[in-house]
Amino acid sequence: MQFAAEKRAARALALAVQQPTLAGQPDAPFTQLHTVLRELFPLFFAKAETLWTDGRALLLRLPGVEDAPPLLFLSHLDVAPILQPGRWELPPFSGEIRDGFVYGRGTADMKGHLIALLTAAESLMEAGTRPRADLYFAFSCDEEVRGGSMRKMADLLKARNIRPAFALDEGGAVTDLPALLEKNAALVGVCEKGRMRFTLTAQGENAPEALLRSADRLLRMRFAPRIAGPVADMLEALSGEMAGFPRFCAAHPRLMRQPLLRKLEQTHYGRALTRTELRLSALRGDARLGETAAMTFQAAILPGESARELLGRVERVIGDDRILVTVDEMDEPSALSPAQGRAWDALTTAIQVHFPGTAIAPYLLTDASDARRMEEICPFVYRFSPFILPADEMRRMHRPNERLSIENLLRGVAFFRQMLLS
Repeated sequence: MQFAAEKRAARALALAVQQPTLAGQPDAPFTQLHTVLRELFPLFFAKAETLWTDGRALLLRLPGVEDAPPLLFLSHLDVAPILQPGRWELPPFSGEIRDGFVYGRGTADMKGHLIALLTAAESLMEAGTRPRADLYFAFSCDEEVRGGSMRKMADLLKARNIRPAFALDEGGAVTDLPALLEKNAALVGVCEKGRMRFTLTAQGENAPEALLRSADRLLRMRFAPRIAGPVADMLEALSGEMAGFPRFCAAHPRLMRQPLLRKLEQTHYGRALTRTELRLSALRGDARLGETAAMTFQAAILPGESARELLGRVERVIGDDRILVTVDEMDEPSALSPAQGRAWDALTTAIQVHFPGTAIAPYLLTDASDARRMEEICPFVYRFSPFILPADEMRRMHRPNERLSIENLLRGVAFFRQMLLS
């Protein structure tokens, strides 16, 4: 029986991965993925109402039996681009199953999450079990390129006056924290850093030189390290897993700010937790060919700081009328979801059941997710995928040889069965 379950879940993920739903690409792979999902999960799709689709994204409602606040589950169908194709040991869209893993782009981010969720829902339908509350499923098609499909679905739910008891998306996992812990912890995202992308172009005499000087000034900008509220909460929650002086510091993050900052600054992840970051992400155009040269920067903004204030600082640092600053994308740091209450308790209870003995902590998501789009309709937005993903597995996301273990996949199915009945 266990072998059959493993084979079924792994096959479903393999088939999903074989659909090359690259962000920003044509509709056809997304349409085919919809067809594959309907074939894999026929009972779920027979009972679920399709509220909206544009052929790529998908918004569904599965009716519950009680007049209770609904639950909202998020995922995205698109995957990151294939970089360095020569470094893939297996074709990125092969979905090959080998040595207990399913390989391919999107296995961990986030078709594994999607397949675990839908497998759990299908198994409830097979057992004749109906959820207590209405369940909503919002599957976006452009998360990797910060597109608008999840925002559109949020607007549709808002127009229907849907107020979920919680919204659950990707973000955290059970993972290790180098320089902080020697064991895994379940990190539940309760907040996201802000995001801004802007492009510099130059006009007038000596425009290329002015552009280079402006870029140099921006790259010299410094941002003071700080322990934001969600980071302090994470440290306090994990302090019991530490020993000696680090334990005391983590238990009193506001009092022991400087020792903690020194510790966190030892790793890239620690620096991302404690600083607003600005980096050059793209160069375009060749002035020698008469093209307009452009430089694109990306910023990740710590909670308690402002994207708009950062934009003003950028313009002051450049201080050159020949430089045009065009904002391509701007999101302030997200709202902070509470690490307490019924929604938090339901989530952490499921984590305790399926990851026994694992410490649980709220944390700051240093990347971006679709979850923030649901803030207007739900104050209880959480970011967690029910997988054990140590740092070496995390490093495969968006990189060659991405994979997800079948053991993780099955654990995810059991976790979601519990959450769907919350």
